[in-house]
Amino acid sequence: MAGLMKLGCLVFVFVIAAGPITAKAALSCGEVNSNLKPCTGYLTNGGITSPGPQCCNGVRKLNGMVLTTLDRRQACRCIKNAARNVGPGLNADRAAGIPRRCGIKIPYSTQIRFNTKCNTVR
Repeated sequence: MAGLMKLGCLVFVFVIAAGPITAKAALSCGEVNSNLKPCTGYLTNGGITSPGPQCCNGVRKLNGMVLTTLDRRQACRCIKNAARNVGPGLNADRAAGIPRRCGIKIPYSTQIRFNTKCNTVR
């Protein structure tokens, strides 16, 4: 179950590269996980056809929390660990589409994958 909760973090991979750069990180994996937990059913169950309002609200909230480069790098690490824990049950295409399906504007197109070096995220 912890792996499924962390799976929601993958949604955030498309959100972490935006925002101003400052020096202090304040984001924790617990915050990432709790905001994205409502997305887990959509990301692992082919029968659910929409991310749902709770998932979208969590992604919006988390997008607003990731303000520093250090926060984005930490979120990247959390997301990669969560995705590894879930393994093949993860639908990466659905994760990639959540920002668009939720109407969240992300100002870039780079996708973060298992092999992304989080220390290069700006």
